[in-house]
Amino acid sequence: MSLFPEKVLTLSPTLAAAIGVEEALLLQLLGDWRALQSGEQREGFCWYQIELAQLQQCAPFWSSEQLQRLVASLHEKGLLLYRGGRIGSDNLFTFAFNEASGNHRPAAVTAPPAAPPTVSATSPAPAKTIDNSWQPSEDALRQLGQLGVSREFSITQLPQFTAYWRDRNVSRHSWESKFIKEVWRQWQQQMSTDQRRAAEQPMANNWRPSADALRILIEQGGINSNFIEDAIPEFVLYWRDRGERSSTWDSKFISHIRHQWQHYCGLIQNDHAPRVISADWQPNPAVYDLLEMANIERRFAEQLIAEFVLYWRENGKPQSSWSSKFLQFVKRQWARDNSATVDKSHGQNHAQPSTRLRNRSFVEDLTDRSWAS
Repeated sequence: MSLFPEKVLTLSPTLAAAIGVEEALLLQLLGDWRALQSGEQREGFCWYQIELAQLQQCAPFWSSEQLQRLVASLHEKGLLLYRGGRIGSDNLFTFAFNEASGNHRPAAVTAPPAAPPTVSATSPAPAKTIDNSWQPSEDALRQLGQLGVSREFSITQLPQFTAYWRDRNVSRHSWESKFIKEVWRQWQQQMSTDQRRAAEQPMANNWRPSADALRILIEQGGINSNFIEDAIPEFVLYWRDRGERSSTWDSKFISHIRHQWQHYCGLIQNDHAPRVISADWQPNPAVYDLLEMANIERRFAEQLIAEFVLYWRENGKPQSSWSSKFLQFVKRQWARDNSATVDKSHGQNHAQPSTRLRNRSFVEDLTDRSWAS
């Protein structure tokens, strides 16, 4: 099969540099089509017609929306005139080249009449600045409507559009084409924002990280699975109380766990020798830093120290890291106490730290997971 099975499209490099590659290519295609027709003289311009299907056959890489954009761009530059509404709404595309653009009429076409012609709505007006009274035509609003843009949205963009271009004192042949482009861009941004917000969900009471998130943390991050499980209740409580919505809860959780794990590893890196707990034992100050990152009050943790020490003094079992043991105990107790409070209020009141130390026995709290073993 030949690499060039069809007619090769050509364009002027100078023209492409001046008005854009796509605009130059479309202008060249219309110029080639003009050479095959005699045209019809009306209102001082020579008008030509081409079936939309034929135009798209010559340029199958352009959709109707892209053709509409290029035609509007050529019209705004004062190079091309066209009749009708949006491309695709009619089978025929009627166009004319602007005499001022330097395009020559075919010899068969007679000169325009001596009397000033009546210029149609699509004839290019002299370039001028915009003012506060400028309004888009019904045709422009209809074109935006065909793109899916509501009339109300288009109107709301008008004050900002006129103010922006009035301050810059720029002159243009067609403010309508500029308005259509700008409103369409704003509409696409609005739709993207709406879709993103629609995907956002509030933190659910029974939320858990996905299997992918757990695999990233455990297999790739080398983080202890018990550490992750202990962090889930505090994470849920924190974001549920804030009432925020998100479509990236897994990403937030991964970042939260990695941050806490880094501090936790620093806490236990020099604390490996198993030993029994002393009567005057106090947690490493880094424990309170970790608890603060989990939004757990220091006062709550300090209330648990005495009973924690008493239990393990009587138990007599040595541990390699009493601080990490105490940290996980405090986090689990905080999650249980606050979860019970929030569930009862059903979100009507923010949970407050419970002054009651536990809802089950101390032995159950300390032995439900041999975390540091």
